[in-house]
Order: sequence, then structure tokens, then C-alpha cells
Amino acid sequence: MGILRSIAVLVICLWLAVPLPIPAEDIEDTPEVVSEYARGKRYLREGHWLDAARTFETLAGRFPDSKNLDLFVFNRARAEFHFGDFSKALAGFSSFVSRFPESPYLAHARYFLGNIHYVKGQLNRSIASYIEAYGLSNDARLSDLAMQSLIAAIDNAESVKLGAADFAAVPEVRKCSLVEPLAEALVRRESYESARELMALCNRTLDVPGIDVAAGSFGKDLELAVVLPFSGEMQTFGEDIYNGAIIAAETYRQETGRNIELVPYDTKGDPVNTARIVKELVNSPVDAVIGPLTSEEAAVASAVLNCGFLPMIAPAATQAGLTLLSESVFQLSPNIELQGVQMAEYAVFNRGADSAAIITSTAADHLRTARAFADRFKELGGTIVAIDYYRTRDKDFGDYVQDVKAALLGIPPDSTFYVNERGDTLDADGVPVYIDCLFLPGSPEQLRLLLPQINFYNLNAFYLGTDGWGDESVYRLGDNITKQAVFPSPFLQEQMSEEYLRFAAAYDLRYGARPQRLASLGYDAVRVITRAVSQGASNREDLVARLGQINKYEGAAATVTFGAHRENVELPLYRIVDGEPEYLGGADPGTTPPEPTPEG
Repeated sequence: MGILRSIAVLVICLWLAVPLPIPAEDIEDTPEVVSEYARGKRYLREGHWLDAARTFETLAGRFPDSKNLDLFVFNRARAEFHFGDFSKALAGFSSFVSRFPESPYLAHARYFLGNIHYVKGQLNRSIASYIEAYGLSNDARLSDLAMQSLIAAIDNAESVKLGAADFAAVPEVRKCSLVEPLAEALVRRESYESARELMALCNRTLDVPGIDVAAGSFGKDLELAVVLPFSGEMQTFGEDIYNGAIIAAETYRQETGRNIELVPYDTKGDPVNTARIVKELVNSPVDAVIGPLTSEEAAVASAVLNCGFLPMIAPAATQAGLTLLSESVFQLSPNIELQGVQMAEYAVFNRGADSAAIITSTAADHLRTARAFADRFKELGGTIVAIDYYRTRDKDFGDYVQDVKAALLGIPPDSTFYVNERGDTLDADGVPVYIDCLFLPGSPEQLRLLLPQINFYNLNAFYLGTDGWGDESVYRLGDNITKQAVFPSPFLQEQMSEEYLRFAAAYDLRYGARPQRLASLGYDAVRVITRAVSQGASNREDLVARLGQINKYEGAAATVTFGAHRENVELPLYRIVDGEPEYLGGADPGTTPPEPTPEG
């Protein structure tokens, strides 16, 4: 972080030393608007940034129909930028760009956006903004400043890859004057493939003395495309994974002395954009892909790779079946159906269960997990006595519990009374009923209401859950309610592996914080690839083969074993004891220590 702050200080000094050329303007408007606007411009000249921002904000609010509205919005954002309120300036210039695409100040707004991304440490986003500013600029001074800023950003970015698509908006007559100095900057950081591609835009070859820069000659280096949302609603999630990947890349460099380059591609959280990016990467020099983020994005990316061979590690996607769409796709997080399968196996092999009932919400993930449990339980010879479904908004679960009890008692679901074998008429709600196990997928909010009601209606069983049980609000219900339930969760695993400790120390040193799960997944995604490379993988086919052999790798986020379909099949189990989750280990049949029978 100290290096990043130093870079930010240097670039701010550059902006102050070379004032951004803003076209002079004399506006035509009502006398009141002209007077207030002149006062705002005076505040800007004198460096009274806060007063200037307030003046232009007032103008924009009072005169929204003014033909000079673009100037009000632009100058307010400009004042906020110089005042140092970069979040407000970012919002202001972003709004300006979307609202006034024909404004003569568009190039300047793009340049300011590049500066803001630079200060925030988002150097690849700043590079894109600077290129846009250069392409739009009609001012030689602004063009020169954009070029200087581009070179500084390239020199200081963690990783960068530029290609023809990045310069599509730059006029052909000005393209080569920008491309050549940028190619030189890429050569300085030994990004020869990108530099060669840029020079090809100008029909020129790249000549670096002592280095063979012919296409395809970079096998000694490792290039990974990081395909994640770096803008939009899911930006922070993508950045978390990327930050973890950066630590893994640095670790690999230190361990081997070999170069590894992470090349970010922004999906914007859009599956269609993701598909386009991955399709282009198939024929690129990259060795593998890290990403995408969501299951939806990973599904379309996997489908694309069915027609092209490129190793891909999906760090966080949990939908089942993603890896069946392509033979080169791996899933780092256990899929949701695996939870149901392993709970069914636990019920049969560890509990000796013959019968089970399911009460599940109608959320898509819970329905998939419940179906997987039922299918596997029946495959193993068990009987599913009843399945009941509740809506995600329900708060009263009495009807669903009573339906399961009715199935066990052999009475109509709406029956109020039950006649036992002695002919006694009993209140059905109060009759204790027993079954080997209850499988209860649900969210913490739902489980907090459901579990006490199951207990109230005297439905007794050993509880099996899903990762939704891994929440303090569920543990605090008490052992008499949770009944030492067992559940799987990839999110609670003991984070004390040697790999995690090393990663956490490096992450804290760089970012000043403890890594969260997504960052750990980004780290593991790169580490499993570099592990495969270190074991001899020399091309994409070798890499896929080596990845498929990874077994019991103790990563930062979790243990990794890729199964027959390249999914991580390691899913830790927990038992709730005394209001805390007790780690039981993996879910291999018959290996989990036996637990005492819960009270009925």
C-alpha cells in the first residue's frame, strides 16, 4: 500500500505541475446564471474548491433546463476532484459521460476519470480511460498529458495487456503516435506479446536486441487471463478474487524466479460479455483463465470452451453441471448438489438411516440440493417418507411439519386427531413421531423459525443440513433445538493450513487487512495452476491433465481434490455442539467420528 500511495502522490504532483488544459468558454444564459457561473469559475481559479463545487451544484439544481447544464455538472466534478473528494468526483464525471456524450468536454472528463482510477489503485481502468481521452481529444496539450499518464500507469500496473480492441476508438491518423511509446513501455516491463501486437497495428515489427519476440516464443513465462467483473454491481467481488490472485502470482515468482502475468478482463457481470471475452481468449497466447465469478457467467464460458480448448478455473461458482459443458473447466468451490449427495451418504453410512423426510424451501439452490439428497438416498436403499416445500417468505411452518407427521402416522394431512393401535383418540399435534433423519436445506433466516416449530410439533429425527446452517443465529437456538445437527459447509473450514497462514501474512502486508473467502479462492485458483506447471505441465493439454490429478491440496480457502468431472469434491462437515460448529473432517463415508444420539 505504501508503494501505491507514493504513486498516487507522484501522479497528483504531475497534474498540479501541468495544469489540465480546459477550453475557455463564455456562456450565453440569463444574467443570473452568467453571474453565478462567473463566480464559480473564479472560485476554481483561486483554488476555493468546496465553494466552487457548491456553486455549480446550485446552478445544476436550479437550472436543469439550461443549455449550459453540461458545464455545471463538469465543473462541479472538477472542483470535487481538486478538493480530493474522489468518490464524488467519480460519480460526477461518470454521470457527465453518460448524460452528455456530445459535449466538447468529454475528453477532459475521460481524463479526469483516468486520474481518479489511478489514485484508487485501479491502474488498468485508468489505462482504459486515458486511451479514451486520447482518442477523443482535439487538444495537443491534453493528448500529450494523456500519453504521459498512460505510460506512467503502464509502468506501475501490477499486470497489463493491451491489444487492438483497446484502440478501436482512437482515430487511425493518431493511432501510431500513441501505440509506439506505449509499446516501448510494455517492452520495459517485458510484456513482449502485447508490445508486438500493438506494433502490428501500425504494420511494424517489434525489435528487441537479444530477445526473440516472434509469436509463440514465450513458453517460459506463464500468462493467466483473470476474467471477472471489475466494474458494475459485482466489482468488489471480482476485485477480492483478483487481489488474492496477485498474492499467489508474487509467491510463484519468489519461489521459482519465473515470470507470471495476470491479465484482467472486465466482464461487467454480464454473461454475454463473458462469453465474448472467453471466445477471444481461446485463440490468444494465454495459458489459462481464472474466473468468471457467477454460475451464470461460468455456464456460458464453459459452453464456449466446448468449442475451444483452454483451461479455466471457476473460483466461486457453485452450480452443478458447469464442468460437464467442457473438458477443460474446473470448479474450485464444491457445487450445491454435492451437499445433498454427501448428506445422503452420511445418513446411510454414518447414521445407518433407512428412512428420511425432507422439508425444504423453494429457492432454486435448495430445491437442487434436496433433489440430489433424495436421489442419492434412494440409490443407497433408503426410503424418502415425505417431501414438503415451503415458500421463501413463509414464517409459519406448522402445516409443513404436520404434513410430514401425517405421512409418518398414516393419517390424512388435515386430520386433527389420531387413533392409535389401542383405539385411543389423540391430538395429532402432540403425538411424538420418530424418523431416522430430516434433511433441512434452508437459509439462516428460515431455519431460525422452522427448527423451533419442528420441535414444538414433536417431529423427532437426526437433523442434516446444508451450508445455511453455518450461522451464529442458528447455533444460538440451543442444542435442544438444533439437536447436534450435522451439515456441510465450504465457508467455515478451519483456516489454519500452512498455505493460509502464508497467504494471510502476505495479504496483510500488501493490503493491510485479513483476506476474506473470495480473496482466498483467487489465491488458490492461481496456486493450483502454478502447482500443475511446477509438476511438468508445458501446454494447455498438459495443464488440464495435471490439474485433474490434484488430490488433497491444502489451499488457503479449502482443501482441493478434483473429482472425475473436475469439480472440487472436498466438503468439510460440522456438528453443532454447545452453540458452536465442531469440525468433523471430510465427508468420506464411514470416516467421520460417531456422535451421540441427540435427545428426541
